[in-house]
Amino acid sequence: MSAEGCETVRVRYRIVLERGPAGPIVHGSLTGRHAGLWPIWLEPDAQLRLKTGRTLAISLTDLVGDVAEFEMVGPATDL
Repeated sequence: MSAEGCETVRVRYRIVLERGPAGPIVHGSLTGRHAGLWPIWLEPDAQLRLKTGRTLAISLTDLVGDVAEFEMVGPATDL
């Protein structure tokens, strides 16, 4: 995972895909080193690269220790 001006951080992720009235809602959690996640949490936009190579635009919404919560930003219609 990465954000502009921040070093790339290796994370484990859990993605939740829900159906919402306006389309899919994507959110989940990330586990990584707190020292690496902290600068990304301070940035409004980040990129999560999945092991399939696909990249999701996300925003970290919470960070406690080595675990962060995130929401996908932008449309998720192609998921």
